[in-house]
Amino acid sequence: MCVKLAATGEYTSEEIAKICGNSKSSIFVWINAFRKDGFEGLLGREKPGPESGTFRGLPVTVVEELREGVQSGRWATAEAARRWLQQEHKIQKPYVTVWQWLKKLGGVLRVPRPKHPGQNPAAAEAFKKELGQKLEALRIPAGTRVKVWVMDEARFGLHTEVRRVWITKGVRPEVKRQTRYTWDYLYGALEVVEGRAVFAHLPTVNLECNDLFLREIIKMDPEAHHVVIADQAGFHLRPGDNRVPEGVHLISLPPYSPELNPCEQIWDVIKDSEGVANGLFSTVGKLRKAMEPALRRFWEDAAAVLSLVGRPWLHSEANVSYKT
Repeated sequence: MCVKLAATGEYTSEEIAKICGNSKSSIFVWINAFRKDGFEGLLGREKPGPESGTFRGLPVTVVEELREGVQSGRWATAEAARRWLQQEHKIQKPYVTVWQWLKKLGGVLRVPRPKHPGQNPAAAEAFKKELGQKLEALRIPAGTRVKVWVMDEARFGLHTEVRRVWITKGVRPEVKRQTRYTWDYLYGALEVVEGRAVFAHLPTVNLECNDLFLREIIKMDPEAHHVVIADQAGFHLRPGDNRVPEGVHLISLPPYSPELNPCEQIWDVIKDSEGVANGLFSTVGKLRKAMEPALRRFWEDAAAVLSLVGRPWLHSEANVSYKT
């Protein structure tokens, strides 16, 4: 368009620049390129700016270090990354530039999940691969109906659960909050294959309450054998304990590995639910009543449960012994 307009001789360079939406300097560069090598020279010229996948002013080695930092969650802010560039590589760039680089490398801001320093990643990975063997080792009689559950519990109380809300941009929301040290405990178990759920409100956590809840699980199908996967908390019955109810088989998760238990996810769902989030409760009874709609969704809708427990390794291992 620029060359055609210039060829007519009817427009000034300023008018051509305005029509084409470019600066005057670009117009002269294009016309000179056309005069020298024709359309091939004009369209075949190298594009300005850094090559694809590179960063202006950053050596390739520094780019890779920056990429590794993003992948490992090294920096909490773009400012921290900017200071790292300055201190380690003597590269000084504005905050906005470094922020754009982090985004270009696929970086996003996310709240990290707490991880206990005593966790053994190798043990967690081994559990994923060996769960099928652990199920086989239970030696449940062939042809028996078996339910596989993941179990956990969480503390709720009269403390207000302050959660996010939708609000107009630029407005800081406020919520009434009370601090009361009255606690209640919610036990939960999710069935891995059929998507069933069972819950129980209990006033505390101890071995007796754990036994009571295991018996609630049995009631879901009294004729079946129930395999319950849970962590190694001190108030959980362990495999081999003679207090474990008949028909229940326990499998312990590796220490400090909550990510292996899908039941852990359900507590945040409940805290975010309508009626519980940002709620004020004068009694534990009213708190339990407010939680009921969120819990009902899981014991009435198998799809909601399966959306939490639908991890390929868990389903694969739970079904590996199906034929035997």
